[in-house]
Amino acid sequence: MKFATVIAGLLLFYLMLVPSVQGMEKLKCATSGNFSPLNFMQDKRLVGIDVDQFKQATQRLNLAVDLIVLPFTRILIQMEEGALDCMFSAFKTPEREVYMDFSSVPIHVSSLVFFEKEGSNITFNTLEDIKGLTVGLVRGFKTSAEFDDAVDQGLFKVEFVSDIEQNFQKLSFGRLDLVLVNGHVGGNILKRLNLANISPLPNPLIAQPAYLTFSKKSDLSHLVPLFDHELTKAKQDGSYQKIIDRYIAK
Repeated sequence: MKFATVIAGLLLFYLMLVPSVQGMEKLKCATSGNFSPLNFMQDKRLVGIDVDQFKQATQRLNLAVDLIVLPFTRILIQMEEGALDCMFSAFKTPEREVYMDFSSVPIHVSSLVFFEKEGSNITFNTLEDIKGLTVGLVRGFKTSAEFDDAVDQGLFKVEFVSDIEQNFQKLSFGRLDLVLVNGHVGGNILKRLNLANISPLPNPLIAQPAYLTFSKKSDLSHLVPLFDHELTKAKQDGSYQKIIDRYIAK
């Protein structure tokens, strides 16, 4: 009986919030547009797993959205300034929580994987295993506190670029030892660029949730539970898996 009462209360709370989105001005949101299969341009259209999931949630909530593509670092700056209302997908950090409200339900969980040039024979189990090597990252991309601490201590070096494809090209030519990126994203890039001399290491660095966020200057925290509800529902009703299946071959 108590469980049923709690569920009924949560449903009532959700229904009370839904009308608050009616009549809202169009939201201005952004994503990077270069992380296939999560978000990327195809035939001049922005598509991908995160994009389709976000659009499905906004349609179910009857929200009008202007979704644009910007470099990731510029997205963070505009979120802090309030020039953007929302963005996806972002790892949660104390610095970002100062100026962004995060959904409680992740839009995806990112398995961060090291990619090596074949023949390098690199073994990764702990960060000590890559001591002295150079790792390629996208500028503004967050990894883990342990990784950042290792960089600060000089255990290995990091080189940043604005476009992840540049890192894979540098790796292919031997100008990097490793590239760290979402495993699905890296696999798609290798196929697209036809880079047969690069392969992922079997052990991921971390599996980290990435979220939909709202600029605190836009004062849209009331939308967080609404999107949490829709993201959860999509996983429960199978529509999220259908989106994944459209982009990732089994």
